[in-house]
Amino acid sequence: MKVLEIVLRIFLLSLGITMIYTDQCTDLRNRFANASSEFISCSINYSRPIKFCENCVQQYIYLLESYSNMSKFPANDTPCLNHFINLDRLGIVETLFENSKNLWSRAKCYECFVTSNGVPSTNVSDETLKFNGYYNNFNNCITTNSSNICSKCMEYYTDLQSYYVSISNENEKIGVCMDIVDVMNDTWIYWGVKCCKFRKHNEYIFICSTVMVFILTVSYYILIKLYTTKNSPTIIQQSRFAKVLNSLST
Repeated sequence: MKVLEIVLRIFLLSLGITMIYTDQCTDLRNRFANASSEFISCSINYSRPIKFCENCVQQYIYLLESYSNMSKFPANDTPCLNHFINLDRLGIVETLFENSKNLWSRAKCYECFVTSNGVPSTNVSDETLKFNGYYNNFNNCITTNSSNICSKCMEYYTDLQSYYVSISNENEKIGVCMDIVDVMNDTWIYWGVKCCKFRKHNEYIFICSTVMVFILTVSYYILIKLYTTKNSPTIIQQSRFAKVLNSLST
């Protein structure tokens, strides 16, 4: 009886440990579910205008941490993560995690922040700080000037665009962090609507001046050609008969 009691106690103890591990794994899974939900919700809320990277970085870090905790915590000598992945074709946990990583990577959000060993932080990168500085200068100019925006803010617009080109990779569909790309696209649209007429007016003056110079130059050469043709001496060639008379007279 004593041996049976000991075995029973050991069984109940092991069962209790297993239940503890199972409960902890379930808790970690629930944390990952909450992190995934918060990240997806944040992504949708800041999808237009695109402020996704700037406003969802904390949720993304929480997502990475919750997934990492599942892979580190052991349950029955195996990580908790193994109890939720590679068990069926759906692979819901793994699919949600990879989709979230792909979304962050496709938007190149990692270029907006300082990263360490591939893990992002909430510290904004130097490129983003400089771009925001140029953009703030431009935005302050257009908000403080109610008239002549195109002439007064041209310098700030040129500085912003030049810096954007310097940090973007033109060989890629998204040359830099998507938040910055979207800001620059909106800036181009605003400038095109407000200031293209101003720019085209100057271009029209230049084109008209060029055409006038071309017409005057061509007209000058045509007149010179006509004048020289009209005043050139007429040379009358002597006929063969006249040459014979001249020879006889001599």
